[in-house]
Amino acid sequence: MLISAFSLGEDLKLRDLVYHPFGGHWGRYDLSGLNLALDQWSTIKYLNEAGDDFSDEIDDLPNDNGGLYLYSVRCPIIPGMTNYPVYIGRALKTEHQSLRARCRSYFTTYARNDERPLIHRMFKYWGKELYLSFLPLEDNAMTIEYEKRLVNALLLPCNDAYMDIEVRQAKKAFGL
Repeated sequence: MLISAFSLGEDLKLRDLVYHPFGGHWGRYDLSGLNLALDQWSTIKYLNEAGDDFSDEIDDLPNDNGGLYLYSVRCPIIPGMTNYPVYIGRALKTEHQSLRARCRSYFTTYARNDERPLIHRMFKYWGKELYLSFLPLEDNAMTIEYEKRLVNALLLPCNDAYMDIEVRQAKKAFGL
C-alpha cells in the first residue's frame, strides 16, 4: 500500500525517540556494585505477534522476586544491532508485587489508556516489536537505588520521573 509523503512524514515524526548519549553524565551515577552485563539479564518478547496480548513468554518472569526491567524496541533488520531501550523500571518483592505482576500491569493498565502518555505511546507505536529484559534482585532497597541511578543516567525516552533534581530541572528547562 502506498502512502503519501505527508502521511509517511507524520508517521515517522510520531515515532521519534530522543536519546541523550553523554558519557560525562553516565559517570555521575555509581553502578559499580551491580553487574549490569547483558548476560545477567533474561529477555522475552513482551507481546504476541499481533501486539494485542502477552506473548507466552510472560510466564518466564519470576513471580517470587523483585528487580529491574527494561523495555526495548527490537528491529529485525539487523539482529542484535538494532535494540532501542525505551523504558527502565523496578519491581519490589512484596505481598502484592513481583517482577511478573509489575511488568504485566504495564500492558493491562497503561496500554489502553492515556494515564501515562509515554507508556501508552510505547505500546501504541512499538507493541509488536517490544521486548522486556529483566534482572531479578533480592534486596528492595538496592532495587530502588539502582533504578534511580539508571533512570537518571540513561534518560530513556519513555521515562519521565527523574529523581535527581538537577536532571529534572535540566529536562524541564530545555524541554528535553
